Amino acid sequence: MICKECGEKIEGLTRICPHCGERALIDDELETWNFIADTADKHRREMPAEIVLNEPVPIPDERTAQIDGLERLKDYFVQHSNLYKIVEDLDYIESGLHRPSFVLWLLSGGLVAALVYFPLSPFLPDFIWAYYFVLWGAVTTVGYLRAGRRYERRKAEYALLRRDAENDLRAMYNDCADCFLPLAWTPPPRINRMIDALRSGKFDSVRAYMEREAG
Repeated sequence: MICKECGEKIEGLTRICPHCGERALIDDELETWNFIADTADKHRREMPAEIVLNEPVPIPDERTAQIDGLERLKDYFVQHSNLYKIVEDLDYIESGLHRPSFVLWLLSGGLVAALVYFPLSPFLPDFIWAYYFVLWGAVTTVGYLRAGRRYERRKAEYALLRRDAENDLRAMYNDCADCFLPLAWTPPPRINRMIDALRSGKFDSVRAYMEREAG
């Protein structure tokens, strides 16, 4: 059972929710799913607004000043490298989320229906194929809809986690004094490569390096 007030799952036979003390829902599954959706909407945290990034300050003119500035920025951002890692991990997890395939559920539903129905078919009345297709359709529909709900719920959860992680990263960036790099160029490994390129003389400025890498 599901409590219609707090949305918690209730074990055992009781009409009173042990979590919030309100009356529990004991109606059919369709109504239960409706209340699950209602309570999820009621308790779902709103997507926070995206933190606006500060504009980078002008890049120093001298190459030596640019290298010194990059060293300073590297020392700052390396202290917060875990924030970049969190965003990368969420990117990886979200890339693995895929919308349920109806075709796959159609095939799975047919297999499950066959495994359940055909062993019982000798004991059932006529219209065997009609009953089989009804069971096939029911298994496919219920499975696909539930998989879709799980997908949408997980997608919303990870979108919220991603916004929180990105806002933490943006807030950290905004706290950096005299930063002349855009946020996308601040991961420490990227700054290290930029420093090496300037010290080797391959590039004479940060701007030239970024334009070459962006192109």
